[in-house]
Amino acid sequence: MKKGMTLFLLMLIVPWMLHAQEAPQTISLQQAVEFAIKHNKELQASQMNIELYRQKVRESVSQGLPQINGTMTYTTNFGYKMDFGGQTIKMKDQSNLGVSLQQLLFSGEWILGMQTSKIAVRMTEQEVESSELDIVENIYNSYYTVLVTERMLEILRQNLENMNEIYKHTENMYNAGTVEITDVDQIRINVGQLKNSMLSMERTVAVNYNLLRLQLGLEAGAPVKLSDGLDVFLDNDKSSRLYLEKFDINNNVSYQLINTQTELNKKLLGIEKWSYAPTIAGSYNFNYKILKPALDMSPKHTAGLTMNIPIFSGMQRDSKVKQAKITLEQTYLQKSLLEDQLNVQDEQLKFNLKNAMENYSLQKENIDVATRVLQNYQRKYEQGAVSSLDLTQANTNYLQAETNYTEAVLTLLQAQVSLEKLYNQLPR
Repeated sequence: MKKGMTLFLLMLIVPWMLHAQEAPQTISLQQAVEFAIKHNKELQASQMNIELYRQKVRESVSQGLPQINGTMTYTTNFGYKMDFGGQTIKMKDQSNLGVSLQQLLFSGEWILGMQTSKIAVRMTEQEVESSELDIVENIYNSYYTVLVTERMLEILRQNLENMNEIYKHTENMYNAGTVEITDVDQIRINVGQLKNSMLSMERTVAVNYNLLRLQLGLEAGAPVKLSDGLDVFLDNDKSSRLYLEKFDINNNVSYQLINTQTELNKKLLGIEKWSYAPTIAGSYNFNYKILKPALDMSPKHTAGLTMNIPIFSGMQRDSKVKQAKITLEQTYLQKSLLEDQLNVQDEQLKFNLKNAMENYSLQKENIDVATRVLQNYQRKYEQGAVSSLDLTQANTNYLQAETNYTEAVLTLLQAQVSLEKLYNQLPR
């Protein structure tokens, strides 16, 4: 019984110990992007569509290639005898071996259909590229969010350590009779608020990590550590370059897609128009008699041409052509609307980036000022020149400045990502 209980406990404890000893998976932003693209199941399904449409192209091409079929027949008349004025002729069994060849010689629908299939493959590739771009954007934003929340958590941790030291110093001062109990209480309240803020930020960091894990395709709680620091991405030159860059709408993935869709709908209209044209096909047949009747007049080789001429389809073809024309006109309108939307989006995103750049510079200066003010108040507090209320207010202002700076950093990085996505410049 004891051995069984020991074995059961080991089965529970050993996997936990092994999991606890796992080293965190260190990952850079570029590695995170590559990992997500490789393991994203939705993207994998989209990529399979490319091969699917390539096979459809092969199917379209094969319809215009020679079609060869073989047949073998055997017919018996069960010894039936034909009566010709007193004379009888026994009907022999028959067996034939045949080979037929059909070749489509001309069909406008087939030619355009083959071209349409190739366009569909290109459109599928662009759709996959668009899906990749969405995934990359999400990874960038999640990676940045984790970094900025980790930075804020570290600020709170350092500030809490600092305020704990001040709290101990204030208690000593109170014991020495140089300050009142209200000063101790004021600092203690501030320390309690900092602890709550830090615990809340720890939960926020954990949530952001789980979101990143989800986008990477990892299990919840899987060890992950970001190797890139926040400072690596704070490049003012990059922001300025993006702001000054001229928008080339032809590089935008959404615009490329609508162009391909327009080209596809043109071909589909052409297919419907070609349905009025005749189609020409050739055929060849070879028939070898294995068992043949006494009187056999059928030739071994036959060949022919067939022209199929559409005459009247009850207005069905006319309706399909008109539908294709309407669809094409709708695509032209959608393309024009998308051009307007993308140009407006370019202006808006540049406006957002400009504001983010200016706010980032302002908040960066405010950090320096708030840090100097807090350090000054700490020195004065130790000397008894300012009250605990003044010190906690300076500390609150410092933390607010850090929060504003962190938000400004995230806003700036996200503004860059949005503009890079519009320009199709996100590295992947």
